[in-house]
Amino acid sequence: MNGILRQAAKFAAVGGGATGVHVLTALTLNSLLQFAPLRANFAAFLAASLVSYIGNWFWTFDGTSRHVFSLPRFAALSLSCFAVNQAVVYAIVAQLGLPLWIAMVPVVIVVPAFGFWLSKTQVFLPKHSGPW
Repeated sequence: MNGILRQAAKFAAVGGGATGVHVLTALTLNSLLQFAPLRANFAAFLAASLVSYIGNWFWTFDGTSRHVFSLPRFAALSLSCFAVNQAVVYAIVAQLGLPLWIAMVPVVIVVPAFGFWLSKTQVFLPKHSGPW
């Protein structure tokens, strides 16, 4: 497997793990600790983001970037991906009147591809590439 495909596969695996953490954390906080759904989801988003950052920094992109450079960019990327996700869902469900499951098709294709591209080109750059 060539370098970019290997990185994409690792990125997908880390994303799958982060998604599992998100779902389990949200459900646990909501059902066992009685967090309101939106608070449980937000806390789960933060936990999943941490898993995603650590997994991608260490494994997918070989831990070559500096945290002082990568972490703020990763936070911006995570929020950007969330915004793209919401925009796609809004456009398809609210504007076009289609069911949510249809919106999930572009969400699971576009958002991860966008995230991988920006992670590779803007977030997890080798130490010699960043300004710090």
